[in-house]
Amino acid sequence: MRDLLEDVLRDPKHLKTFLDRLVEEDRLRELAPEERLRGLAPEERLRGLAPEERLRGLAPEERLRGLAPEERLRGLVPEERLEGLDPEFIEAWLKQQRRHDH
Repeated sequence: MRDLLEDVLRDPKHLKTFLDRLVEEDRLRELAPEERLRGLAPEERLRGLAPEERLRGLAPEERLRGLAPEERLRGLVPEERLEGLDPEFIEAWLKQQRRHDH
């Protein structure tokens, strides 16, 4: 908006564009937030939001969708990776790995 005002000061023919922009901004202020956002690209709607704010309201499955298993496990220590697994399953997997190693 400031650039447009500078254009008007340099050349008055830009005055109509400047006034139109002011009227449009005034009209937008009167709209409900959802209406103001309509028509914006998703990237523009999310600009300025912290990652935590962008993820708020998403279920864990939605947050993980599209991530490869390696990415989902990155940062977990072995104990955390094994948590919740049946010990018999872990033993069977270890036996199978030992067979493959010999």
